Amino acid sequence: MQERETKWTPMKALGRARQKVDSLGIPIFNPDLAERENLNFSELDKYSDKELEGFLTMYGGYEAFLETKVATLEATLGALEASFNEGYSTSLYQLSKHYEKENKKKPIKDEIRGEIMSKNKQLAQVKKDIIEQEAELRIVKGLLETYRKAYGTVSRVVTLRTKGAQD
Repeated sequence: MQERETKWTPMKALGRARQKVDSLGIPIFNPDLAERENLNFSELDKYSDKELEGFLTMYGGYEAFLETKVATLEATLGALEASFNEGYSTSLYQLSKHYEKENKKKPIKDEIRGEIMSKNKQLAQVKKDIIEQEAELRIVKGLLETYRKAYGTVSRVVTLRTKGAQD
């Protein structure tokens, strides 16, 4: 784990998570896509089949990409959590042995956690990395769900149009 140059805060973690999501190059969902494709989401029923194809292609592509990104983030988060849990367990064991050796009363759970986190800077950094990964994962999952809903909506318009043509 690399050391951070400035003091870590949850807001900085959220900012870094947002920057990472922005760096994916996928625009945040905007129902009026006029500036990109001359299409307005609220008027889907007025567009040609070819224009609807464009929506399905775009939303489907973003959805597929974001599914992969979610899987990568979940894998990274799992590895970080495993690393943290292992390091914490080891530190807890060592601290317990220290209190036994010194014949001192073992502090309460929250005090022990505070002592471990203040003494083990690497473990504290891993916990901060976990918080950042969780924030990024939540943001990407929200974006994925938005594109999933948009794809579903366009798909329903196509289905209704197809059904109407058969009647």
